[in-house]
Amino acid sequence: MRRRVLAAGAVVAGLAAVGVLLPLGMRRLGWFRVRRIEVHGAHVVTARDVARVIGLPKGADLFDRIDGLPAKVLTLPGVLEAEVHRRIPGTLVVEIRESELVALAPKDGRLVLVDHRGRVLPYDPTRQPEDLPLGAADPDVAALLLLIKESEPALWRRVLSAGRSKNTIVVEVEGRRILFRVGATPEAIRSLATVLNELERDQGKVQEVDARFDGRIIVRRKPT
Repeated sequence: MRRRVLAAGAVVAGLAAVGVLLPLGMRRLGWFRVRRIEVHGAHVVTARDVARVIGLPKGADLFDRIDGLPAKVLTLPGVLEAEVHRRIPGTLVVEIRESELVALAPKDGRLVLVDHRGRVLPYDPTRQPEDLPLGAADPDVAALLLLIKESEPALWRRVLSAGRSKNTIVVEVEGRRILFRVGATPEAIRSLATVLNELERDQGKVQEVDARFDGRIIVRRKPT
């Protein structure tokens, strides 16, 4: 019995040694050397951006620790969540979730991307996958645009621009002005969308729709 126990212990020790030595041997072969970084879930962040912040040393391989890499990816502007996985033979897969894009804002003679928090993102706006309205880099304006985008996608696609005047947010939709108060609710957005649908036949006669008041929407027509 004693010999069997000793033999079993030797097998376990041998397997443990193989588990340690195998990665070292593979390192020497270079088969697991990182040759590629794939980024999933990105719209404006690029694999080059991710590789830059990760900063892998020359000769890095998949047996190196990766638990600290997500925190590095999260330093990229607009990245809200990040996970890093290995894929044999030599690929790091980075899965990210970006902040929602809601507007293009003019800055220094060019257009920049604005996310749902009103923050300017330092990325090429031509990489974003959808048309965005012109807007201000303002947290309240951005929050309203995100609310429209999530509550009424059909209305969102018609928005041309959005700006702020004190506590009023002015949204232009196909030639008419819509007034919202700061902190508008999803219910106000849905009520507005219903009114706009009813006004379709009077498209050329309506100048302004005021949705700043609880429980009522005021329609102002163009002077005749």
